[in-house]
Amino acid sequence: MIPFAKTKAERTANDDPRPSLEERYPTHEAYVNAVRAAANDLKAQRLLLDEDVQAYVQRAQVSQVGR
Repeated sequence: MIPFAKTKAERTANDDPRPSLEERYPTHEAYVNAVRAAANDLKAQRLLLDEDVQAYVQRAQVSQVGR
């Protein structure tokens, strides 16, 4: 696993072509909403249980992404 760069400057310094976390999720709310949408999509496909969805969303809410 190669984690995403946190900032655009970090991404550029490392010649990483993938968008950084700050480029992908301009706000913390945008990140939490993306996690919620992905988890609910997996739940709809019967790949996650409701308690798993809640755990992923809760983990996203306390993360530092977008802060």
